[in-house]
Amino acid sequence: MELSEYLKKGGTEKINIIAISWTEGRYGDANEGRLQRFVKDFHPAIRVIRSTDKIDKAFSPLVYVPANFVFDKNGKRAHGNGSRNPMSGEELDRILASMK
Repeated sequence: MELSEYLKKGGTEKINIIAISWTEGRYGDANEGRLQRFVKDFHPAIRVIRSTDKIDKAFSPLVYVPANFVFDKNGKRAHGNGSRNPMSGEELDRILASMK
């Protein structure tokens, strides 16, 4: 199950999604409108934050984009190592259940 489908089927009641904009503008012209259209089409509940030195350090050594990370409500990383393997809805549910 794709993340957008998971969110559409009630996932926004279970999780908050933050997307970090690492590549917008890095490999060509930055286009805020294009970025916002992508996020809106994917799912409007996703919030985008911009890359900073502090964010880059927190996710280092991130190798692949996109990558999935799960943090608990205190900000502690519960899952994720920068792998580009997609996360299924079932896997996400297991991770969330283990955090309760």
